[in-house]
Amino acid sequence: MTPLQRIAGLCQGLIVAVFLAHAAAPDVARARPLDSIRSRGILMVCANPKALPFSSKTGDRRGFELELGEALANQLGVKLEVGWVVFPFQVGRVDCDVVLDAIVDQASAQERHVRLSKPYQVSGVAIALRPGFSGVTDFADLKKGQRVGAMVGSLASVTLGQKGLPTIPFTFEDEMIEAVGKGELDAALATPASIGYYNLLHRDAPVTLVRAYENQPEFRWEIAVGMRKSDDALAAAINEAIDRLLADGTVNRIYASYGVEPSSPRGQ
Repeated sequence: MTPLQRIAGLCQGLIVAVFLAHAAAPDVARARPLDSIRSRGILMVCANPKALPFSSKTGDRRGFELELGEALANQLGVKLEVGWVVFPFQVGRVDCDVVLDAIVDQASAQERHVRLSKPYQVSGVAIALRPGFSGVTDFADLKKGQRVGAMVGSLASVTLGQKGLPTIPFTFEDEMIEAVGKGELDAALATPASIGYYNLLHRDAPVTLVRAYENQPEFRWEIAVGMRKSDDALAAAINEAIDRLLADGTVNRIYASYGVEPSSPRGQ
């Protein structure tokens, strides 16, 4: 199972999977070149309208994906426009150029006619523990009889099930982590971004974040900008922009403002 398939069960991965699947269709595989984007003055990004901390259409915070997208657009000298996407059929209507937080899997990306930028963040499947619950430092420490939540159909839930540890299925990460905070679950398997954002909003009673993915390659992945098979000029411009945004601390500041600890890919 590829990293792109792993993430499909996690909330931010839905948009990535939808974007990549639609980009594979012959009639939408043609990307706008950099010159076209600059002449239009718009970089179009796909995002979920209700998926904080990743993205949001309403409220004071737009989500780190859109704040990163805004920073990228500024670097390209254009404005950011958002195509709101929840279901696959909506992708064709918005005709987006990029998606943020795409999972780095070059083989799958090439198969789907998608180009990936250089990675700018590391993520994976982490463990959230309810207040007062300790003794868990890895997936192997989770035991039968404990109430463990996982995204329905995710690799984490399947893997633990094969090892004899059933999990309680959830559709949304925020609801699952909230159940951990309330003590309804002992633990939950979720992205560090969702756990960090919960703790930002619940400073008085945070859950414990265990980065179990750090020593588990199958549960760890790098994150990049996903582009429909773009021209070399656009890919180079995106990569140069990422370099500048990493160097000046913009990427780290945006993530940190949502309670997400920045984690640079190896070699950066």
